[in-house]
Amino acid sequence: MPVFIACSLILTTLIETHNPVLPLLNLEAVWMSAAAIAAIFLLAGGFKRLSSAVWQDGFACASLWAWYGYWKPLFSEGSPQFSVFPVYFALLAALMLFGFINRSPRFDWESQETFRYFETYLSRVTPGLIAALVLVCLALPEHYLSFPLAMTFFIIRSAFQRCIEIIDRL
Repeated sequence: MPVFIACSLILTTLIETHNPVLPLLNLEAVWMSAAAIAAIFLLAGGFKRLSSAVWQDGFACASLWAWYGYWKPLFSEGSPQFSVFPVYFALLAALMLFGFINRSPRFDWESQETFRYFETYLSRVTPGLIAALVLVCLALPEHYLSFPLAMTFFIIRSAFQRCIEIIDRL
């Protein structure tokens, strides 16, 4: 998630400074390439070609750039969602990274068992399934909260999976 946090903050900075690079992100070739890269990361993660940390971070970054490039031209100029949601994604991912993932080796036994319980409870809803939902939500700009909600679920579910992976390696 560190690369995703950086990408979210970079996008926020570009938006707030009205950087001349932003119109390039709205080009169809650019956002379609970002969506294709997100799909490649999803497939690589699904076929276990990349570690979960790498494919989830890469998928989240590519999805973010595809979301901005595809959705921005469809909304009015100055729409607050494009300045608010990247900050929200960065804060949520930072909370998951620094609050859970990086601390998971120091969790006590009860906390580890709680994470294992949640993992078994959530095992049917894999990060790959939620990532596929994120890609579907990219195509639904008329439902303006669909992508942010799906991305929120993806970030949280990915954090739970990473915590369990780290705990199981101990």
